[in-house]
Amino acid sequence: MTDDSESVGEGIASLAADMLCLDMRFLASVVLSLKIEVAPGDGPPSCDGRTMLFREDRIVSDYRACRSLPARQMAHSAFHLLLGHCGEQISDSLSLAEDMVVEYVLDSLDTPHTSVPGRDDRMYSCERIFKLAGSPMPRLMEEHVLSMSGWKRAMHEDMYRRDDPRIRAPEDLGRWAETAQQAMTEMEGFVRKAGNGSDALLSVLRIRNRRRYDYRAFLRKFMVRKGTVREDPDEFDPIYYSYGLATYGNVPLVDSLESSERPMLDEFVIAIDTSGSTMRGQIVRFLEEAFSALRQSGSGERSRIHVIQCDEMIRRDDVIGSEADMSALARDFRLEGGGGTDFRPVFRYVDELVRSGELRGLKGLMYFTDGIGTYPEKRPGYDTAFVFCDDRCREREIPPWAMRLDIQTEDLAKEG
Repeated sequence: MTDDSESVGEGIASLAADMLCLDMRFLASVVLSLKIEVAPGDGPPSCDGRTMLFREDRIVSDYRACRSLPARQMAHSAFHLLLGHCGEQISDSLSLAEDMVVEYVLDSLDTPHTSVPGRDDRMYSCERIFKLAGSPMPRLMEEHVLSMSGWKRAMHEDMYRRDDPRIRAPEDLGRWAETAQQAMTEMEGFVRKAGNGSDALLSVLRIRNRRRYDYRAFLRKFMVRKGTVREDPDEFDPIYYSYGLATYGNVPLVDSLESSERPMLDEFVIAIDTSGSTMRGQIVRFLEEAFSALRQSGSGERSRIHVIQCDEMIRRDDVIGSEADMSALARDFRLEGGGGTDFRPVFRYVDELVRSGELRGLKGLMYFTDGIGTYPEKRPGYDTAFVFCDDRCREREIPPWAMRLDIQTEDLAKEG
């Protein structure tokens, strides 16, 4: 296992890296990007995104106790990197919740060289917390970790801690986000062949790779380029103007108006799900952000934007034709509804507006909802996007013809 130039611990660490790459080939790029070191002393392993550091006495004793433990520790740290878990300035309860998510994924995969005793107990405890939190998201699990008694918290620390969370603070988070996306792509094939608990890993990674919202970029999908004509005072030449008056009497010579093309949003629909499961604060903040994005993205002077409230029926339709209308609606917005959710009435209503000529150049419809409702079966004659505000990041099946955008309450709470 070792040669004359390396210690016993270094040989164990090297073997652990080889076994991990053999078990989970989609982690190979992560493992190979880390510098694996073994230093004298005792203590838990740590990983800062650049170096995977083991302590000689600990890795040797861990290997003697369970030959899979060093590879498990390395996989544990690698998944923290992939899932964006950063130990800098976070609470102990949140870092423990992150450890639980990672250990649950590894226990679900249950590969030969990362399997360690206690799997059933760990998975049972995790699943109870997931059920209470509603999702395998550390941020939602934290309050349930905080509510544990002292002895139970100590037991969970012993079950799930594999590395030092204080050093879990990679500098280049953007790089690891890209690596996570690549790993998820590679795992699609792994899941199909493995047929084991890989779905748990994919569901967690989907939360990790959930696209953060950008209203301006999103609204550009619905814009068209139109020619505009405007005056350019800098191009006005008073000499030609005066020459025309002097020569022809009342005929000044003026250059033609400037014309240009710019992206504009002429007709658009924002539908609001006002069912009992949607919160008013989220809706108002969403409208404020959407209106801000519309201003900055370029709504034309003759724009008509319909803001439709609907639960199981159409409750209200406010038509915005100017920035003053936007400001007035955001200021005086009243939520109307509170029943069940049915998306179909909005599409029937908008289709009727198109048929009647009320909407002549509709480019798209954006529907703000929590995603729980009845969708139309047929594709409408305009692009559609469902904007989901769901802090639990639950999977929602949407029609294949629709786009989706996932946001969270904390996204809406940020200043634009």
